[in-house]
This record gives sequence, C-alpha cells and structure tokens, in this order.
Amino acid sequence: MYIYLIFFVLCTCANASRMKLIAGHVIFRHGDRTPLASYPSNLIKEENWPNGYGQLTSIGIEQQYRLGQYLRTRYGSILSSTFDPREIFVRSTDFDRTLMSAESNLHGLYHQRNISNNRMSVQPISMHTERAANDFLLGQNDCPIVNRITNEAYQSETFKQLNEFYQPFFEKLQMWTNASNITLYNTQHIPDSVLVAHIHNKAPAWATEDVRKTLAEINNIIFYFSFVNDTVKRIRGGPVIQDIWSNMNRSVHHDTFYKLRMYSAHDTTVSAALAFLHIHYPFQPQYASALFIDLYKQNQTYYVKVEYLNVTDSNKPQPYLLEGCPKVECPLDIFTTIYQPRFPGKAEVECENKPSSSSRSAKAMVVFLSSIVVGLFLITLVTTMFRKRQASVQYIPVLTRDSADKAI
Repeated sequence: MYIYLIFFVLCTCANASRMKLIAGHVIFRHGDRTPLASYPSNLIKEENWPNGYGQLTSIGIEQQYRLGQYLRTRYGSILSSTFDPREIFVRSTDFDRTLMSAESNLHGLYHQRNISNNRMSVQPISMHTERAANDFLLGQNDCPIVNRITNEAYQSETFKQLNEFYQPFFEKLQMWTNASNITLYNTQHIPDSVLVAHIHNKAPAWATEDVRKTLAEINNIIFYFSFVNDTVKRIRGGPVIQDIWSNMNRSVHHDTFYKLRMYSAHDTTVSAALAFLHIHYPFQPQYASALFIDLYKQNQTYYVKVEYLNVTDSNKPQPYLLEGCPKVECPLDIFTTIYQPRFPGKAEVECENKPSSSSRSAKAMVVFLSSIVVGLFLITLVTTMFRKRQASVQYIPVLTRDSADKAI
C-alpha cells in the first residue's frame, strides 16, 4: 500500500515539474514555387510554368501538407482534432503562393475526414490576410526608411569588395544569360530563376553544380546585407515577434488567446524574424522552413523556446539559445525585458519617419532649452571678449593666407 502511495506521489511531482506547452507560434515560408522572373536567353518562358510566375507548385503543396502533419505531432496536445476558430489563428501575406501554402498546411494539420453531414470530405478553415501595401505585420508594405538603409548597406565598402570579387563570375553570367550590367546590386532574378529551374529539371546546361553554388552564395549575401541593420531588424522583424509576444502575454494574464498562431509568409519574413531575435543565420530560408516560438509553463513560471526548422521536409528543428537568456527555455520575463524595448511603433511613424505628437513636443522642448543655453553661452562669450578688449590695447593680428590655412 505504501509503495503505491509513494509511486503516486512521485508521479504527481514529476508531472508538476514537467514543461507544459501552452501556446505555439510558427512563421513559415511558402512551399516550392515557380520563378519570379526570367532572363533574356532563357528558353523556359512564363507560359511554360503552371499558372505562370511566382505560383505554388505541386511540390510546394506536398511540402506544406507534410509540414502541417508535423505541426499536428508538435501541437496535437493543445489542439482539437477538428478546426476550432477559438484555438487557432492563421495569417498570410496576400499572395497566391502563401495563401495556398497555408491552405495546404492546414489540410495536413487537420487531417481531412468526413464531416457530420457526410456530404463534404473537406473541412473549410478560415485564414486572414492584408493587402501588401498595408501589411506591416509580415513586412510587405513599402517602407522608404528600410529602402534607404538597405541601399546604404549596398554602398558599404564590404559590399563593394564582394561585388568586385564576383565580377569575373558576373561576366560569364552575362554571356550565358544575354543580360547586361549584372552586379551584386542587381542580379535581375537570375539566381532565383536558375535555382528554381534546377529543382524542376529545367536548368540550362551551363548551370553546373559550381555555378549553382555560386548563385546560392550571392543570394545569401543579399539576405545578410538586407537585415544587418538594427533599424531594419526592428521594422521588418519586430511586428510579427511583437504579435507573438502579445498572444503569449494574454495567455499569462488569462485573457483570450490562441493556442496556435500561424504566419504563412516568405523567406524575407523568416529572415527578418531571426534577425530581430539576434539569431545569426546568414542564409536564404528554404521552402517550407519554419520558425517556432512556443510558450511553456513549469511550476507557475512561463518560458519561451525558439526553434528553427531550416531544412525542407525535416522533423528535427534546431533549438536556439537567445541572447541574454540563461538557457534555451528562456523565462518569459527575461524575454520581455530583452525584446519589448525593441518593438516598433506604428507603421506610418517607423516607415515614413513622421514623428508622433509626443516626440514632436519633446523635440520642440529640446530645441527651446538648447536655444536658451546657446544664447547664454554667446552672451557670456561676448561679454568676456569685450572686457579683455577693454583691458588690453595690444594690436589684433591680421590673418595672412598661410595663417588662415593653419587656422582652418
């Protein structure tokens, strides 16, 4: 009897100390797609691709379906077996490939079965989007400040040196593609077009393994320089992390929250989120790669765990130790202390550089006080000079050309 009692107590204590999953969040890139554009000598034209440029392929549909199946194994303990809009919220950018990726993913997450009326074998699942011009959350809106900073990064000495390094390769690329003026600043979608064609066995003969590796290197360089600046990290990666943090915060305070929030987006979205979290990943995210930011609870303490599934069709995400956190499972209060001050403000303020009314008032006060200080300084300076002039009758030297040059 006592043995059973001890066993029961030990099991109870073990369960109490175990990490319990509370909420999941996943930012994923769409699945395999057709090229976004082409180059002059390419024999594969837009009409040769199913549904044209930039569209999800059958391979991409399968990739997302399998990712959805993995999400079921990952989050099955907190989700119902059938879709419940109170449990899950799906947000996509307003592109066919991301909307269709989300749909394919959800088919894998909620394995389709007959619905009660036996007339439909597909369960409708809602998702939400925002037109690109207004999509600050997933980084699709036009942002002049980001454009300016990115262009400045492209003008850096390091970037210029890299452009010089790849110049011999660009000369060959111009010959192969019949494109002109290819540089690191403007590769004209050539890497994307060639690498996508290779996946579908449509690459030209000149696109050897070495050429494809070099094109992939160029893509990685562009991605690295696109998100190296802290302001760009905040504007492009901050909104989605802030949205995730808000959902975690609501769950802690027992407000209404979603057990799973999904974001169907792009390689740039995933890269920006990684960069905001200061996770150094200088590579272009693969198709259907996914960033997981999950909330756990243990002994009344909440923890955030970040993992990245950086290989298509893999079920082994890589955990990351966040900057400033004592371990991979980062206490939520420490996560908040680190990242909340970095969250961006409103899009119109961040992107258009229009200061808010409070910041305008603060700047006006600074200007006013500064003018008073400068005025007092000038009065003191003039008074001092006047007194010295009265006290001395020595001559004032006239600057010659040589002495003037030295003074400047």
